[in-house]
Amino acid sequence: MGGWGLPAATAAFWGGLLAWTVRPSLLRPLPVWAWFVVGTAALAAALIAAPGVRRSDPLAPAGLVRGEPQTRAVLDPRGRPVGSAVLVLVGVAVLGAAWAGLADIRRLSSYLGRLGPGTVALSGTLREDVRPTALGWRAIIDVTRVTIVAGRAEVVVRETVWVSGDDEAPLTAARGDLVAITGSPEVPDDVAFADALRRRGIAVAVRARFATRLGPAPSPFIRATQIVRAAVGGSIERVFGSREAGLLLGLALGDASRLDAATERDFRATGLTHLLVVSGGNVAMVLAPVLAVAAALRLARVGQAIVGVTAVVFFVILTGAEPSVMRAGAMAVTALLGVMLGRPRSTAAVLAAAVWVLLVLDPWLVHAVGFQLSVAATGGLVALAAPLTERFARLVPAPLAAAVGTTLAAQVAVSPVLLFHFGDVPLITLVANVVAAPAVAPALLAGVAAAAIGLVAEPAGAAVAAVAQLPMRWLALVADVLGRAPVAHVTSRGGLAVLAVGGAIVVAMTVALRTGWRPPRAMFVAATLALPVLVWSSAVSKGAPSGLTVRFFDVGQGDAALITSPGGTAVLVDGGPDEEQVATELAALGITRLDVVVASHPHADHVIGLPAVLARVQVSVLLQPGCPDDSPLQADLDRAVADEGIAVQHPRAGAVYTVGDIRIDVVSPDRCWSGTESDTNNDALILRVSLGDDVVLIASESEEPAQELLLEMGVDLRADVLKVPHHGAATSVPAFFDAVAAPVAVVSVGENTYGHPVPSTLDALVASGSTVWRTDLRGTVTVTFDRGSPTVTGAS
Repeated sequence: MGGWGLPAATAAFWGGLLAWTVRPSLLRPLPVWAWFVVGTAALAAALIAAPGVRRSDPLAPAGLVRGEPQTRAVLDPRGRPVGSAVLVLVGVAVLGAAWAGLADIRRLSSYLGRLGPGTVALSGTLREDVRPTALGWRAIIDVTRVTIVAGRAEVVVRETVWVSGDDEAPLTAARGDLVAITGSPEVPDDVAFADALRRRGIAVAVRARFATRLGPAPSPFIRATQIVRAAVGGSIERVFGSREAGLLLGLALGDASRLDAATERDFRATGLTHLLVVSGGNVAMVLAPVLAVAAALRLARVGQAIVGVTAVVFFVILTGAEPSVMRAGAMAVTALLGVMLGRPRSTAAVLAAAVWVLLVLDPWLVHAVGFQLSVAATGGLVALAAPLTERFARLVPAPLAAAVGTTLAAQVAVSPVLLFHFGDVPLITLVANVVAAPAVAPALLAGVAAAAIGLVAEPAGAAVAAVAQLPMRWLALVADVLGRAPVAHVTSRGGLAVLAVGGAIVVAMTVALRTGWRPPRAMFVAATLALPVLVWSSAVSKGAPSGLTVRFFDVGQGDAALITSPGGTAVLVDGGPDEEQVATELAALGITRLDVVVASHPHADHVIGLPAVLARVQVSVLLQPGCPDDSPLQADLDRAVADEGIAVQHPRAGAVYTVGDIRIDVVSPDRCWSGTESDTNNDALILRVSLGDDVVLIASESEEPAQELLLEMGVDLRADVLKVPHHGAATSVPAFFDAVAAPVAVVSVGENTYGHPVPSTLDALVASGSTVWRTDLRGTVTVTFDRGSPTVTGAS
């Protein structure tokens, strides 16, 4: 199989692990033990099929074997039959599927899953730091002991559970700590949540009624990492400002919990989030001085390897054993062991061996997006960095060629994974990484030095921190400025086809660069024709429409609508309940500037996605009601607006905005409401958007009081298109729909427990003469005005 045999086998094992969950119908009819037998048989057949090569044969090292031409025709250059290599890969893939099946059996045999919904007391170790949520907190705990409260029976177990709690049962602890939880275990009914837990090897979720920290980690080694982490982290927070401290904690310790929200959005918008996780570069910066000291002490090769492995393991635990640092640490340990044994291996082999070991230890790691990206990026560097750097060196100076070559290699390799999971790859990433790269090491090394000095003498540490802040601020500036650069994004709807075709393109590119192979013209033409089908690119829809166009995005149970005009005007009303979706939708449409952004009212299903939009797109002005509201959502939006320096206005009924060729009339509110069932909903902005005689009424989430006031005042509500208030809830009056008399009514709605849209509202809309379009049934609904009449299309 050649030098890429081990990587190919690792890829086969990875594919087998995925196959068990991606295509279970093909594998689960047979028991797991049967698949182990099949895999072992395939490997045995491969061994039998492989010809013996005599050691005394002088031609063997050259890859030549004796035999008939017919025999040589089925042999690869090293004397192994192609069929034998295929059998090896098939056998390894089947064993991978069997290994995943065995892990699934262990998950399904959960002891805690059989106890619910009774109350139990759990004790165990925090696998990761406690993380805040909208409703309280969550954590993952490796349980070691269970007590059934009613029966007082105590059982020793080894099981990982998902735990959540509220402010009445707070948990203040760090990863590695021993904790005690009292609550009710259950296997989640929600399919999406259960699937997310399954992909982490977790069967049970526990809602905590009581939670407390029992003490530090029982292992002295892990306790040492906790002490170092607390000391270094505390020093960083003392000698740096809050924004720089949050950035350095991410760079040095992989702790993004204190990262400023605006900085995090900027790094995400420019594709620089990999800098906020610990990876191979951090491991190398730790390992290099440790090995240098070991060499200076004249330790033997074995002693140096032992010291190096210990340092790597300590650093991996110190930084939380995130997937990327686990991959880097496993590679470092594998390489050190190879050196210790006097048998160093290529980087490709080291990567493959490290990945294989990690997947055997934790097969659920195959589903971790961070692990997938880390392996893909490293594989890209191994396969593509050298040939790309060599070619760029012909055009630019060597240092720049190296920076561009390595950045492009990693980006090309991770792009299929990013498009599969997130549907978005900003093209500005290459520039951002090249510009940011020179500042990363100085920021990290100077920052850690400042923290270390601060442990001894805080004033001296603060002085060094002042210098370290310079490269940190450069990183933040690069992310902030380039995040809103008017550069296109490559976007997709995801799916296995995108991943498969993207992976094939990466493989073809690797082969072409490393061997000089060029694909046949037919293959090139086919790929070119298939690409627009698989990649939802901004080029398809970029440019001004021929008439007033409104896209009511399918954002689930929420609202987000984009209005564009022939004159190039772009207005976004609300941002939906997902942090990234609307920003990705805009990128796919080639929207790099918004004349107006409207935050109709501060409810999660309308504004959660706006901060990411503000970080990525140039915005002229933001309109919002400006009514008293002390919710965290409003505070987050206000911070995002201030961070991006965007002008804000709080219009009232009667205000008129002329934006390019579009007119926006503010219909409501005339004041901030008080004493209604939902003051925030009635405070929501209602807008009448028009281009000539074409009119769209965005009725947001107004309820009966606001609607009845508009009817009493005789406000002109007539429109061609109505965005139905409040997702079609029973909070509208039929007379309001009659006054609008819109031929087209769009209900922005998703899966919900409220019964939206309710039958009475739908009946009232039909009675008013409207044809109802629902985003939960039709996907994104697009309305285009052509010669005075609206044309409506759905995505499905």
